[in-house]
Amino acid sequence: MKLIGNISAIICFSILLSCCDEIPPTITPCQTSRITLVEEFTGVSCVNCPIGSEKLELLSSQNPGKIIVVGIHAGFFAVPSTSNNNLDLRTADGDLLESIHLGPVSGYPSATINRKIFDGENELPVNQNKWAGYINNELCNRPIAELNASSNYNTVDSTVSIVVDMIPSTYYEGLTEEDLAMTIMITESNIVGYQLTPQGSEQNYVHKHVLRDILSSDYTGDLLINKENVLSPQQVSISDYKIPAEWNPDNCYVIAFIHYKGDNNKTVQQAIEIKL
Repeated sequence: MKLIGNISAIICFSILLSCCDEIPPTITPCQTSRITLVEEFTGVSCVNCPIGSEKLELLSSQNPGKIIVVGIHAGFFAVPSTSNNNLDLRTADGDLLESIHLGPVSGYPSATINRKIFDGENELPVNQNKWAGYINNELCNRPIAELNASSNYNTVDSTVSIVVDMIPSTYYEGLTEEDLAMTIMITESNIVGYQLTPQGSEQNYVHKHVLRDILSSDYTGDLLINKENVLSPQQVSISDYKIPAEWNPDNCYVIAFIHYKGDNNKTVQQAIEIKL
C-alpha cells in the first residue's frame, strides 16, 4: 500500500506540474542605449498570434522604452474573408516585407529581432520561444548611432511632417560594414476588431502596433551612407504626409530606424518611436 501511495503522489505531482502556467519570459537589463525593433508577423485569422502578442507586451513592460514592436499583418492569416468580418489590416509594404524582404515567413506567429539572422538560424523570422533570448542579446549591444525624432501633426488638413536626426555614437569610429539606410513608418494601436484566439473568435479584440504605412521612398529603406564610408550625422525629413481618415491619429506612432541594406545583412542598429 505504501508503494501505491508513493505512485499516487508522483502522479498528482506530475499533474500539478502540467497544469502550471508557463513561466513568463524575462530579460536581463543591460546598461546600453540600444533599442530593439521587433517586427511581428501576424494575422486576424491566426489562432496563436494573440499569445505571441501578449509575450511581446510583457517583454515591453519589463523593459520600458527599450523594445519597439511592429505588428505586420501579412500572408495567408491576414487575408480578409467573411469568416473574419472582412477585417483588412494588411499593407502593400507589409506584404513585401513578408514575402520578399524579411521572409518568407514559414510559421505564425514569428518575428524578426532587429532584422538579424542569429547563429544557428537559417532565416530572419524566428518563433516566439526564442524572442526573449534574442532580444536580450540585442539590448546588450551598443548602437553605432543615436536617433532623435520629432513630428508635427496638423489637425486642420490631417498632415504630419517628420524630422529624424542620426548622430554617430562617440565610441564608433569605423567604416560602415554595409550600405546604411533609414526606414520611417507609422503604426496604430487600439484598433478594435475581429481576431481568432485559442478561446474562439473575438469580435472586439484590441490590435496594437499595427503597421499602417512605410513613409520612406522604398520599403527597404532610404540610403544614408554607402558601404565602407565614414559614419557621419544625417537628417531625414518627410513633409505633409496625409493621414487617412480611417486612422485615429491619437493612436498613431512614428517609428524610425537605421539599418544595414546589404543583401545578407539587414541588421537594425538603432530605433526610435514617438507619438504622431
